[in-house]
Amino acid sequence: MIKRLTREHGTSVMLVTHDMGVIAETADRVAVMYAGRIVEIGPVADVIHRARHPYTVGLMGSIPSIVEERERLAQIDGTMPRLTAIPSGCAFHPRCPRASERCKRERPSLAPGAATLAACWHPVVTQAGA
Repeated sequence: MIKRLTREHGTSVMLVTHDMGVIAETADRVAVMYAGRIVEIGPVADVIHRARHPYTVGLMGSIPSIVEERERLAQIDGTMPRLTAIPSGCAFHPRCPRASERCKRERPSLAPGAATLAACWHPVVTQAGA
């Protein structure tokens, strides 16, 4: 209904949710946020199937699949920082398996790559069509 109404009225709707199923069903674009900042943004299909930011990859890996069987869902180690104690550099670096010294010192800006923008010094690169 949301998609139909936005088409009919030429409007946009912003949904704020943790439910990626809702995003996949209703949205054209998605922005993934971590610690109050956008870490990846782009077309829904690209963010879901070809995530580039390690946090987005972790989120997608934690969603059960009805297509492929997994023994265990992925888990992102650690905990979210308190908003009063966000780490320097990339806020995700204490939990990130790809983090480097640069991640600890410098906060990355959103940078283009493939179809999404990701704020990461070491984005995940997937094969075309993967």
